[in-house]
Amino acid sequence: MRGCLLITLVAPLLGSPQGEQRELRRSRRPILQGRRQIQQSRRPQLSDIQCQGGGVSVYEDPTSCNNFYLCENGTLSQQTCENGLLFSGEMALSDAVHNYCVYNWKMECGDRPRDDTPLSSPGCEYRFGLFPVGEGCQQSYNQCSFGLPTQTPCENENENIPILLELSYDPSSHTCAWPDQLQNLGCDPQTLFGFTCPFLDEFVGTRNEQFAPFPRFAVEGHPGIYLICVGGQPRLQSCGALDTFDPDTLQCSRRNPFSG
Repeated sequence: MRGCLLITLVAPLLGSPQGEQRELRRSRRPILQGRRQIQQSRRPQLSDIQCQGGGVSVYEDPTSCNNFYLCENGTLSQQTCENGLLFSGEMALSDAVHNYCVYNWKMECGDRPRDDTPLSSPGCEYRFGLFPVGEGCQQSYNQCSFGLPTQTPCENENENIPILLELSYDPSSHTCAWPDQLQNLGCDPQTLFGFTCPFLDEFVGTRNEQFAPFPRFAVEGHPGIYLICVGGQPRLQSCGALDTFDPDTLQCSRRNPFSG
């Protein structure tokens, strides 16, 4: 039988006695993931795998990007990633969505075959994934788990600031982005923020000239944020939870804690 990749993860096993650890072994050179370490090694033969102790080990299946081998409590079993997910030894720690598997659009499987056949349900192209809630410019997306969509606001919320730095969902990158970057989807940041950027030549001789080509503007009623113009389109920015935007200096400054 062909070999498969061995990964060793040292981490507490959820629901296990205190002190019990997971061990995922992989690699010749150490790759740090936070405080955890993955070690790479040669691909062992499946017949060489010996499940010992109470730890957990996972192994790539060289014949499929959808499958992997799980060694748990002394028992070796083959596991299959849910629809919309694929197995990655390198991302099993950092990006796993469910059972050591990651979103299929994050994977380059190399010579391992992959099955990306959708199992669609309302709002979900796959059982697991991130999908737009509709056509055009949207400020939310569907996060699907086991085929059930959860509509999730596409927001960058800053603690203690009573307004959201509204973003829009970009289905091509599966992330949220500034509306001015998604005008191809029909996003209109001037309508969204109720602000039209002046022409740059209007700032000559003013304090805003020093910030060109990204002039700044206060947002009435919200001292913790401000607008900048990028390519003639407005974009919200935050001074942070403890700072406020000064409309005279056009800069953020420490907020007076006794100002109410």
